[in-house]
Amino acid sequence: MEKKNNGVLRKVILAVCIVAFLVSSVFVVKYFVEKHNNQKIYDDLANQTTENTTEEVKKPDYSAIVEQNPETVGWITIPDTKINFPVLQTVDNDYYMNHNFENEYEYRGTIFMDYRNNPTDLDANTIIYGHNAYDGTVFSDLANYDDIEFYKEHPVIEFNTLDSYYKWKIYAVFITNQVASEDNGYVFNFIYPHMEGENFKGYVKELNKRTLYYTGVDIQDGDRILTLSSCTRNLDLPNYRAKASIVVVARMVRPGEDATVDTSGAYINENPKYPQLYYKKHGIDNPYKNDEKWYPTEVVKG
Repeated sequence: MEKKNNGVLRKVILAVCIVAFLVSSVFVVKYFVEKHNNQKIYDDLANQTTENTTEEVKKPDYSAIVEQNPETVGWITIPDTKINFPVLQTVDNDYYMNHNFENEYEYRGTIFMDYRNNPTDLDANTIIYGHNAYDGTVFSDLANYDDIEFYKEHPVIEFNTLDSYYKWKIYAVFITNQVASEDNGYVFNFIYPHMEGENFKGYVKELNKRTLYYTGVDIQDGDRILTLSSCTRNLDLPNYRAKASIVVVARMVRPGEDATVDTSGAYINENPKYPQLYYKKHGIDNPYKNDEKWYPTEVVKG
């Protein structure tokens, strides 16, 4: 009887293993199909971008893309990476977190501009978000900017509106938290659109503390700023998944300025300011724990 029971048990275990294998196989296939389809959507869109060129002016032509999704407000490219996407904008910062360009539900979401930003007359700080899917899609490559050598190979971002071409020189890269509990009750507000005047001074002071490395690019009040934000696992603990972001801040290339960047002078910040969770993770004292909590002040646009 015992032999018979053991035989039945082995068969049950085998059946469970087969079912588990089949289920996991379905998920694996589904993952790769979705990844392929996601990439194909944006490759096809990239092939539809054109230029309207005259002797006086060169302008992007995204009309074919806008026709497919009227919420298209621009296009972002980081040369020699997989970041080459339309930028969308809707009435909130939630919808495109889990919907693709074709308005289909997808956990990867798509690249989108903060709903508060003006997509034509750019604000002092234009914020663009995208998931780090850890598979090379959407904003996955943004996480590589935690490495100064990656920055040196990719110091310039191209972000165009529907009307104009723009290039942006990277000024700073930092790691920050999304929830107050990860930094002694504080969240650094880098996503405020009006980083000008007094806001600009305080913001740049914070950037200079927080940046992982110094790029040598200068920045001044009146420059248009581009902020790219994606998630990172840099603050994860063994039993806790942090809600952390890697943020890349660039400033627009000024009229008549050379768009190239000499990266030979870039150097690492030996003591960047991190959220408290970073110091907990590494078991070290936080040298910035008594720092004043900086907040941008309200700006009423006329």
